[in-house]
Amino acid sequence: MIYINLLPIKEIRERERAYHQLLAFAVGFLCLLLVLGGVGVFQATTAAQLNADLSRLQNEKHKYTRILNQIKKFEQDRALTEKKIAVIEELKKSSALTVHILDEVARLTPTKRLWLKSLAQTGNKLQLTGMALDNRTIAQYMDDLKTSPYINEVSLQNSTLAKYAGRDLKSFAISCLVSVPDKTPGKTDKISATKQ
Repeated sequence: MIYINLLPIKEIRERERAYHQLLAFAVGFLCLLLVLGGVGVFQATTAAQLNADLSRLQNEKHKYTRILNQIKKFEQDRALTEKKIAVIEELKKSSALTVHILDEVARLTPTKRLWLKSLAQTGNKLQLTGMALDNRTIAQYMDDLKTSPYINEVSLQNSTLAKYAGRDLKSFAISCLVSVPDKTPGKTDKISATKQ
């Protein structure tokens, strides 16, 4: 006997295939959505973490900026203090220089042949005026001043004849430069020799 199949098998198979394809597409699309959702959640979490890290780092930056400003202020204060100390040291040096100059001039001035009328120090310049018995005494006095480690460049400004107590004497003016001697061995020996 002959059976005739009147069912549309071909159409049914195509429908099943289309249904399976649609189902596979839907599952694939759902998986893609899940993956994209997971990536989105991961990125959102990462972004939130990065924002939290950024705000924490900005807070630390503000804290360290205050500390850096304090350090800069301390450095400025230290530089100012060092300048003040340098000025104080310079003042000590110059006051000690004045004492040494007075000592050297007093020690080197011959008391019987020469006397000083004035002594003026301005910065590193020293002006001496006085009276002497003769030019030779003035020249010897200038040579003696040159031996001092504190007195340099001794030069005679003027020398004139002057009457004093009925005698002809020489009035003179000497200028020289003064400075603290170097701490070299030769100069130190000279200083100690002059003090003895």
